[in-house]
Amino acid sequence: MYIVRGTMMLIQLLMAAVLSLSSLQQGEQLFLENKPREALPHLEKALYENPQEEKIYLYLGIVYEQLNDTEKSIQILKRGLNVSQGYKDLFYYNLGNNHFRMQEFTVAEQMYSNALKINGSLEVAYLNRANARLELEEFQDARQDYIDYLRLDPDTPQRENIEKLIALLAQIMEEAERARLEELERQKALLNEVLDTLKNASEDTRNLSAGTEDIQKEYEEIDIED
Repeated sequence: MYIVRGTMMLIQLLMAAVLSLSSLQQGEQLFLENKPREALPHLEKALYENPQEEKIYLYLGIVYEQLNDTEKSIQILKRGLNVSQGYKDLFYYNLGNNHFRMQEFTVAEQMYSNALKINGSLEVAYLNRANARLELEEFQDARQDYIDYLRLDPDTPQRENIEKLIALLAQIMEEAERARLEELERQKALLNEVLDTLKNASEDTRNLSAGTEDIQKEYEEIDIED
């Protein structure tokens, strides 16, 4: 009897504690528990109550991204940038993630670059910018970003695969440079061939001019005799 009564009192206390949490606290707790759908209404309410709290915009942006509402995520993150004081790097980073998902790789690269200008130690921004640059076939810059990522996060479980990428990119650049030099030599050879043709044509013109003068001279001599 007393055990049941004690349990009920404990449950009531726990419920009261939950109810006493602010919308932000409840939303944040659910967000950290990786429950984006449950966190969403609490965070939206929290934003209405605290429109200057930048952390809410960041949480909401990530929640919308997790729920595959990319456009809404971009919209809320851009709004967050207008009030942000301490998390601008993370706003830009998450904007980059959304644009990457939309295959807008040029914009994504710019967002990651903005994040890194603010926080050069944000290692995941190097990784994701490298991936964006890889899509844009900016191989040299992508390779450098992968190198910088490993420098900042040497114990990453992705290290082996990234090292393979770095090696492959070096090989691609070497082959591209070799192909470029071969193409340059081919173009030079073609240019020399054209120049030789122009020289021959010029010599033929001089020969024709000289021959014309001789004919004109002979004609004039015949005309005088007549």
